[in-house]
Amino acid sequence: MVFDVSPGRCKALRGFVLKSVYMKIPGVDHFVVQEFLHPTIFKHINRNDGIARWRWYISKFQVDYAVLLRHVLDAPIVINTWHKGGAYVGRGTRPINYRPIGGAVFSQHYQANALDVSSPAYTPVQILAKIEANWDKFALIGLTTIENPRTTKTWLHGDCRARVEGLHPADGGWLIVEP
Repeated sequence: MVFDVSPGRCKALRGFVLKSVYMKIPGVDHFVVQEFLHPTIFKHINRNDGIARWRWYISKFQVDYAVLLRHVLDAPIVINTWHKGGAYVGRGTRPINYRPIGGAVFSQHYQANALDVSSPAYTPVQILAKIEANWDKFALIGLTTIENPRTTKTWLHGDCRARVEGLHPADGGWLIVEP
């Protein structure tokens, strides 16, 4: 899939035009809709008719997780960057026909239950340490599972999959999984 993502220009995606207008999320200062969606999903929902279809594809957990991480880290959080000319496209909600190399067939990303994040100020291991230091806040927003940051060296995956007795820690901690 080839599309022009140079800043300040229209973006063409398989013959469709995506305007360089960032869609705001009401009450959220540091993130825009495009950061949470694969460009194929954004193309599908962006009809310039004022209807907030993005709400069907971005979960409260995803927004809460990004906002809380930014607050706890006091640093920028990077999710998808395709809308600004960057390479990241699948860190939020993914369409069913998109599967990154090594990605899970039944990934929580397809259900808007997961985010992959990074920060220019922290490594994934350091981000996890900040999450652990603020365990109660992240548990409150529904974080249940994290990918092993020693395996995912350039991002940290967090999701809100349902807790399963016998798999998730009995003390309420996070399940650490391998990607």
